[in-house]
Amino acid sequence: MSSQKVIVYLTSLVAIGIIVVGLLATILHSIVLAPIPIIGVILAILVLLTNKGKFPHTIENLEKIMFIITFLVIVCSFILLYKPV
Repeated sequence: MSSQKVIVYLTSLVAIGIIVVGLLATILHSIVLAPIPIIGVILAILVLLTNKGKFPHTIENLEKIMFIITFLVIVCSFILLYKPV
């Protein structure tokens, strides 16, 4: 396997993990966390499109932006979920 294919494989595992953890957190805790699985699905689609098409660099830049957005949503969700009463 080439280095790029391994990175795409590992990135897709991260996207799948985001979807699973986001769904579990949404079901078990609060609907506030619902954007996390949605962002994970978008990330998974972007990862799958990395090896296909004419614009892999554009897709990789979108992936980086989506990872940053996902991180910010996770942080905001935990702040809203566990804020003191």
